[in-house]
Amino acid sequence: MFDWQTIAVALIILAASIYVGRLAWMRLRSFRASRGNADSCETGCGSCGNNQKPVAATEKTVFVEISRYRTSSRSNPR
Repeated sequence: MFDWQTIAVALIILAASIYVGRLAWMRLRSFRASRGNADSCETGCGSCGNNQKPVAATEKTVFVEISRYRTSSRSNPR
């Protein structure tokens, strides 16, 4: 009833399920906030812990939308 192929398949399925379970566990653990530095990083000020850095004014990023169509053909209907 239990030959070597059945045992090999059972071991492969067991190893695969352990691997997928480990990945799922690590993924779920990544959603938790770490307890050690949760207080200092909750504000999102850009620095963590006792090493406080001054927050400099950052330049705003301008996103430009480039279209395949020319704007002049859209504004002048023919």
